Amino acid sequence: MTVPFYDNLEAEPVDGLSCLVEVERIYGFDWGRFEEDHWRELSRVYESLPGEVRLHAMPWWFGDDEDVPPFLSASVEPPGLQVYGVLPEADWWAWDEQFRSRAATLPCRGFN
Repeated sequence: MTVPFYDNLEAEPVDGLSCLVEVERIYGFDWGRFEEDHWRELSRVYESLPGEVRLHAMPWWFGDDEDVPPFLSASVEPPGLQVYGVLPEADWWAWDEQFRSRAATLPCRGFN
């Protein structure tokens, strides 16, 4: 199974910053079906991803300050896991591919 997603902001180049893109993606996890084991598995996925996860109020990769790229953060929102950041395009695609592959067994829902 693959993790469904949609983009609020597709990987768009950031003005004046070569090779950096700004992204905002929603991954369609079904939070209502998440059990304690699923939350633990999601944490393990976070820890396995490129960019060294940092946990503050929410998980961050690559950096932990929105004013200083690169950074990528995630938050649990009603439609799914919202991931937002500004980072090198190659890092984004590698992170996204690994995330979707490693999180594929978690409960998901489709988007209409």
